[in-house]
Amino acid sequence: MAVVDSHVPTARDRAIDRFRGLAILMMVIANFLEHVRAVPGWLKHAPDVGITVVDFIAPAFIFAIGLTFPGSVRRRIGRDGSRRAVEHTVVRALALIGLGTLFSIGEWRFGLGGGGMPWGTLQSIGAAIILALPTLVLPAPARVALAVAGLAAYQWLLDSFWLEEVVAASNAGLQGSLAWALLLVIATAFADLHAAGRRRWYLAAAVLMLAAGIAAARWIPVSKHRMSLSFVLIVTAASAIAFVVFDLTRNWLRGDGRLLAAWGRNPLVLYVAHFFLLAVFLVPAAPWWHVEAPLWLTAVQAAGFVAVLHALAAWLRRRNVLVSL
Repeated sequence: MAVVDSHVPTARDRAIDRFRGLAILMMVIANFLEHVRAVPGWLKHAPDVGITVVDFIAPAFIFAIGLTFPGSVRRRIGRDGSRRAVEHTVVRALALIGLGTLFSIGEWRFGLGGGGMPWGTLQSIGAAIILALPTLVLPAPARVALAVAGLAAYQWLLDSFWLEEVVAASNAGLQGSLAWALLLVIATAFADLHAAGRRRWYLAAAVLMLAAGIAAARWIPVSKHRMSLSFVLIVTAASAIAFVVFDLTRNWLRGDGRLLAAWGRNPLVLYVAHFFLLAVFLVPAAPWWHVEAPLWLTAVQAAGFVAVLHALAAWLRRRNVLVSL
């Protein structure tokens, strides 16, 4: 685990920090609301086929990882060499899988994990990083072509062999990690276009991908639960377009968007912290306190939940502390 604490701020892309910050903020709020019965369905994940606003959040976070992934690996290769860069990246990804497994076990311990394989967001991220890493040697167009072909192969395997197991698992299970990895691969291609300042090509690619995803939805169900081809294309394109908004408005916000950027600087710390904070609401055996809580009580609790996490994010920002695996 690396910790940076310096009086000299590290140069960062504030637009990426804000975009990642919004993704992690929405992710922890969605996790908080997930078990409250009074919360309407459109504020929760679709049970299988279908898509809600919440289904866009985790893919947006993976897309944000993809925006920095190629540059981070290449800088480390230039500094430490290819072998050490690969070892560092793989070890970090395995640590994410291990940490996520611990949290999944905890959720199952308290009956919150659902059925199927305990495979959560951190495990999906770690597996995606390992699977996407070798593709960085390819040029961006080749990466996109490989990802689309890989998604087609995944969809065939899903429909032919994996559907029952994937639907029974959380986060599409181990098999679904292939689709998460291909989403990350596409995001790295958008990252290269963004870094090169090729905004027209970036936007054209995003619009074409969105159109392809919508067209594919006529034959392939849109489902985060399955990580279907149509879903991946739609949410990846939507994330790419949403990031353009953050990029174009980077100088419009007061304080350069520091509130969201604070969340985006230390997403892992906040994600881990939110699990411990969730225990305050999920562990007590009192249904009225959370699961059966009315919407007004849920709103009050959610506000306090976010406020505590934001206080942590702001404290880390003031200290210029960056924590990453």
